[in-house]
Amino acid sequence: MPPRSRYTFGAVIVVSGALALSFSGLIIRQVEVADAWQILFFRSLGMIVTLTLFLSVTHGRKMVSGFFKSGWRGWSLALLIGPSFALYILALTMASVAEVSFVVTSLPLFTALLAWLFLRERVRLGTWLAIIVVLLGVSIMVSDSFNEAGNVFGILAAFGVTLTFAITIVLIRSGRGVDMTPATWAAGFIGLAIAVALTGGDIGAVPVMDIVWGSLMGVTLGFGFGCYTIGTRHVPAAQVAILVLLEQALNPVWAWAGAGETPTVTILVGGLIIVAAVSYRAIVGVIEEKRAGTSTVPVGDD
Repeated sequence: MPPRSRYTFGAVIVVSGALALSFSGLIIRQVEVADAWQILFFRSLGMIVTLTLFLSVTHGRKMVSGFFKSGWRGWSLALLIGPSFALYILALTMASVAEVSFVVTSLPLFTALLAWLFLRERVRLGTWLAIIVVLLGVSIMVSDSFNEAGNVFGILAAFGVTLTFAITIVLIRSGRGVDMTPATWAAGFIGLAIAVALTGGDIGAVPVMDIVWGSLMGVTLGFGFGCYTIGTRHVPAAQVAILVLLEQALNPVWAWAGAGETPTVTILVGGLIIVAAVSYRAIVGVIEEKRAGTSTVPVGDD
């Protein structure tokens, strides 16, 4: 496949993954009875099934052995991402979809900060400024939530998601030759175990439609991760950072259009500040990448 065709293919696949993942907020708002941990249980099941199908095609019988070959990084990644799945569901049940999405949007910036701390990668002045602006945007959003403790805890949970994923990306970048997709699959089992422990196994009373919605969240998650895994092999890292912003940008839109969840003006102002800062830094990254004449491809997402 010619380079231009590979790029187009990769970009379409990444966007497809972002679109699938952008429906998470809308889907969870359809759940009527199930609590956060019951949702996590069925979401984890849906993800495990979807990624099992994906890995059976891409890895075949080496699916399980691939996880063990990933070594301590694979185990660490699974143990980090599993709890982050729980934090994400908790965040969505305690805060608005817009608040959670805007906080998670800051992931690339905090990844850069951790890479500077642990990998000694250079952080440009523009990235430092963008991080400061993101924190300003978050503080504006939180100021609208002080009267509701649940919202504040939901935003903190969203920060937990951002932090755990930033750590996993740094782990992946420290071992670029390791395929971490099987470890992501294993993280689904960690999420499942957490759900079983926190529900006490009480999942029998969950309505059928709640099971369907929870499982559908897992299907979109597995599909999205699969798309990111394939697409990022053909698209430069800085451009992937822009494309995946589509996920968090559309998440509040679908929740508003399909579930009537309208963000307050304060949340929108703070969120737009965050999106603007991250988008600016991502665009600058593309420009810097072109100037350097590189085509670095990330090993993993978000």
